[in-house]
Amino acid sequence: MELSLLTLNLHTYQQHPCHCPFETMHRHEREVQIIAEAIAHLKIDVVCFQEVGEYLHDPVTLPYGESPSNMAFRICRQLRHWGLWYHVHQDWSHVGFYRWREGTAILSRYPMRHNYSAYVSHDHRKDNYMSRNVTVSCIDVPRFGLLHVANVHLSWAHHGFYEEFENLKRLIHSRLQFGVRGDIIAGDFNAPAGEQAYHHVVGHGEYVDQFHELHPHRFYEPSYRGQIDGWRNYPPSRIDYIFKRNGHPMRIQSMDVVFNDCFYPTVSDHFGYLARYRLY
Repeated sequence: MELSLLTLNLHTYQQHPCHCPFETMHRHEREVQIIAEAIAHLKIDVVCFQEVGEYLHDPVTLPYGESPSNMAFRICRQLRHWGLWYHVHQDWSHVGFYRWREGTAILSRYPMRHNYSAYVSHDHRKDNYMSRNVTVSCIDVPRFGLLHVANVHLSWAHHGFYEEFENLKRLIHSRLQFGVRGDIIAGDFNAPAGEQAYHHVVGHGEYVDQFHELHPHRFYEPSYRGQIDGWRNYPPSRIDYIFKRNGHPMRIQSMDVVFNDCFYPTVSDHFGYLARYRLY
């Protein structure tokens, strides 16, 4: 049994920002099409999006995220138009860039069980861009069982990363009672490879950096180019990851950088990572 998982920070509609939000969304149709085509052509099973933008003044739907302005929902709707059904679970953390609800979304070809979202940051206010809400789900993978996926966008080391990661671990541990056979954390950690916050994740051997496992010689290869929000005046770093819980019956087979102009055009200020697993 094989399974593929993509993580990508969507940049909250900031690739083509303009004064009119509806014109901004129209200009991002290019990104919607590129991402949907990649998911379809590569037959990706599970997708983790961060910085998913939704227009602040659109009504909040139930379940959250089915607004026409929600970028993850736009991608999912395109896939469904092509006959590819993906389940979606998403929630939002805070208002980003003054006019967008900004959150995380999980898409899955397989049924999603025990969907949940929770704040891992000390602050839960929607008007504070430092508040961090994570989405978690148990993917019911045929002939394997439940794969627990946590999709995160955490703060910088000096702005709450350590507290947030510990809260995240407690949340995940509380959900292992569901009979989980695999456990993955994916997303934007704002923790540069090799620095203290990174070692806080992998230092005890509980989780394994999947990119490093396959490409140790590329350890410091950045997950973005140039200078981006939150990392201006810093050299580019690897801050996007897929971590697998050590010892679970999953073996990484390949890990590719995508949406980097070499393997699909860029669609964000971050590159994406596509992991393929063999499940036992």
